[in-house]
Amino acid sequence: MDAFNDSENITFIRWKVHNDWVTKIQYIHSVESIISSSNDESTALVIGCVSRTKNVKHRLKTLMGSTDSQNKFPTPASGSPPKRFQCDESVFKVYKGVKTFDYCKENNILVTGGLDRKIRLWNPYIPGWAVGTLPGHTSPIGFLGIVHQSTKILSVSLDSTIKVWDIEVHSCLLTIIPKVAQIRGEMEVCYFSPDLQSFYVAAESFALLRFQHKRNQIRDSGMSHNEPVFCCQYNKQFQQAVSCSEGSAIKVWNLKNGQLDMEVCKAHGETAVTCMTLDASGKRLITGGRDGSLKKWDSCTLGCMCTIKQATSAADEVLACTYADIYSNRYFVSVGWGSKINIFPELNDNIPEGSNFQPDWIESVEKGHRDDISCVASCPPHFLATGGFDGDVLIWNLVLGCLCCRLSAASRAAVKGGTEDLTINKIIFLLPRMERKKTTATLVASGPRGKKRERERAKGGYVTLWNIFGQGKLFASFSSSKEKTTISDMAVSDSYSLLCAGDQKGSLYIWNIAEYAAHGLEDKPPPLLQTWRAHDRSITSVALVSDYPLLLTSSLDCSVKLWSLEGEYVGMFGQKEPWNIEEKSSWKQFDPNISSVHDCGNFGQQSLQGNSFASDWKFKKTIQDTSTLKLARNDDISEEMKQSQKSRFQHRQACQSKPIQQYASRGMTTYHALPLCELANVSTVFHKPNIAAELKDPFHLEV
Repeated sequence: MDAFNDSENITFIRWKVHNDWVTKIQYIHSVESIISSSNDESTALVIGCVSRTKNVKHRLKTLMGSTDSQNKFPTPASGSPPKRFQCDESVFKVYKGVKTFDYCKENNILVTGGLDRKIRLWNPYIPGWAVGTLPGHTSPIGFLGIVHQSTKILSVSLDSTIKVWDIEVHSCLLTIIPKVAQIRGEMEVCYFSPDLQSFYVAAESFALLRFQHKRNQIRDSGMSHNEPVFCCQYNKQFQQAVSCSEGSAIKVWNLKNGQLDMEVCKAHGETAVTCMTLDASGKRLITGGRDGSLKKWDSCTLGCMCTIKQATSAADEVLACTYADIYSNRYFVSVGWGSKINIFPELNDNIPEGSNFQPDWIESVEKGHRDDISCVASCPPHFLATGGFDGDVLIWNLVLGCLCCRLSAASRAAVKGGTEDLTINKIIFLLPRMERKKTTATLVASGPRGKKRERERAKGGYVTLWNIFGQGKLFASFSSSKEKTTISDMAVSDSYSLLCAGDQKGSLYIWNIAEYAAHGLEDKPPPLLQTWRAHDRSITSVALVSDYPLLLTSSLDCSVKLWSLEGEYVGMFGQKEPWNIEEKSSWKQFDPNISSVHDCGNFGQQSLQGNSFASDWKFKKTIQDTSTLKLARNDDISEEMKQSQKSRFQHRQACQSKPIQQYASRGMTTYHALPLCELANVSTVFHKPNIAAELKDPFHLEV
């Protein structure tokens, strides 16, 4: 190491990361980070940067220093290497440490295993909270591997027991006993070859296992995309649905029949299209990529008009974008990694790289988010709201470029201890309520549970309603998912009376928020109108179709689907058989691949029985708001019951007074003349048979 330090052609960096032996280390090129593990619980697994630090002071000091020290971290005289800055690494604390791990960028998942014999699944950006736990091994885990382009995990314990797990359902699919597979001794090293679909285990002997995967049966309806779909939008101007996928494909679908109209491949090169937004006219489409680029498209032809921001690196991934109106001027805003808010003017010409209207606010660095920004929303004339992975919602003034208020529903214990997911996935302004400044909730956010619910044992995502004026005030907070999972996306109707949400388990929820938190604080959740299972994987986007009472959803299961607001399945975009949106008979009614569940009894409040969003399903009429539905009075119900009983009594009297027709030939009544069988006209006089009198002696023979 001393020779490397003295060499001019070699650059190396030393860090003090773990407090125990390093059990495994791996460099992930896609995220430009190093992942290392140890048996120490406090530093069980660490994800850290390679060279450049995020510490602003240190970077300025490095730039002002000599060129010799720009690429090196000097070692102190004592010989102990320095530690990374806290902002340059993510530390995962695991009981009894981590002995092995694996990372998959496609599924955005990190798996760990160690001496406690449990497999833990993590979101790599949320170090304080494991997504799931897979118990089952009886000895320490020595190898973990995620099968490429699959949802399978391979695990091997030190006693050479091999297990295959499913990431989606968190269950064990296969267990290979060492004695059956003729594996002798303890496992030393393993390797899985995705090309050969073979698994190699080295113990006392060398073993080769070949997995024969059953080919996935192609559904008759086909799939919308070949890769997971990240978002979808409804274009009201052209009555089309727009979707984008991880394979950098943008597709435009005809809403009336579900068929493909246009498609653009490699829209952002080899990187995924992570977000999109449409302007008010529907003629312009803005997309953001995983490489940090922003592009502007013509919605009519899907031609790229300009590149707003050139691609940089994965460290600048765009997570959300939207249009913003500052009085008479229009801008579009993008957020993502790096805790920066980028604002670009609405121009027709190409915008050179770095020509941001106000790319970095001073208060955005000093008083802004403590983590990456996950979502953004705008409200005319000058408000902007951003939500991050730190669980905070920040309200900005676009004119002054300053922070108005900070909204945080997470408890201090949850923030410090990292006991739950704090990510804010969606923010929506309730525009009609903005005139009533301090008397109503004006913003809806999906995120962590509120401070008033610290003592609740139930975890999962919550929906919070805030008043953004003044210092901000929490008006309502309720559990957003029956299965206690995180809400991934939300949408509201044009009248702001319906709130639709989708969670990470593929379920959809529709609430009535017409008068919810409109006049003060709320302790109970709003009425839950409908809920059903729409996808078998996480829902990534939800959009209400304003022209029809329909709901548009996209998911990581590579599908884009259309539903009625009552949970009826219209179809999947791209299926072989087109549908007619105005003819309900052409709908599929239900998805055979999904077990739809319409159950609201044990979650929230009871669904409104008989409440139809569009009773006659004539789509030329707009959906009737649930807020205008009138409740029936007791007198009306009593009168209706009397009329029903009166009509039944009159019908019974008419049947009794009507003579029964008889047949002259047989003398049979109408009941005897039924065509089902032939009946004989028997006498109504019966006598009881005397068996003893009719019994004869069997030995008596008559000659």
